[in-house]
Amino acid sequence: MPAHEVAHQWWGNVVTAGSYHHEWLMEALANYSALMFLESRKGPKFIDTVLDEYRRQLLAKSSEGNTVESEGPVVQGWRLESVENPTAWTAIVYGKGTWILHMLRRRMGDTRFNNMLAELRKRYEWKTIGTEEFRALCAGFLPPGSTDAKLEDFFDQWVYGTGIPTLKLSYKVEGKPGAYTLKGTLTQTDAPDDLTLLVLVEIQIGRGKPIVKQVRTSSEPVPFTVSVPVLNAKAVLDPGSSVLRR
Repeated sequence: MPAHEVAHQWWGNVVTAGSYHHEWLMEALANYSALMFLESRKGPKFIDTVLDEYRRQLLAKSSEGNTVESEGPVVQGWRLESVENPTAWTAIVYGKGTWILHMLRRRMGDTRFNNMLAELRKRYEWKTIGTEEFRALCAGFLPPGSTDAKLEDFFDQWVYGTGIPTLKLSYKVEGKPGAYTLKGTLTQTDAPDDLTLLVLVEIQIGRGKPIVKQVRTSSEPVPFTVSVPVLNAKAVLDPGSSVLRR
């Protein structure tokens, strides 16, 4: 809490939100800044533990059987409060907002993400910022050649929309020495038919450097293949918690 409130000196005081629709930025930025501070002292597993708790809160169900996250997108601000889901505002603005920033960090990489935060403070010092301005700023710090280069799909899915998909990975390795192939299938459920995500699959090959494969999800199972040097290669879905998922 002290780190979160100190971070509001930048996110909320130096830089402010244009309206209640954009207040999620101030709370998410302050919260994620606090998590990065604690991560630097307690290690990367600490932030994973906190993110898991936020996911649990978002997936909690009301008496009507609806998840807290389904109450509405982060840009609804205080209008997320309801009798049915009294914790929705906190869970979505703080929890999902923090997840959004974490996913952006994973897309940019640590150096680019930190540079983005510095530019955000510099460019909007004593000014207001809106969600679309933040999207445009973040897009400028994506690695060259990134898909969804303007982050329009990302913001449509995570900022302006709702839904936390279930992702499942299955795979097997076939072939003979010198010609092994890992054949995998990534399945997405519990999501709108038009939801598509770029998900990382890490292929572990013993002591060798892992192979990282990007797989685009769909409403239908998505098959993929990767040539691997060993029969006991293992596929790990979403290393580093790059996607908010079930």
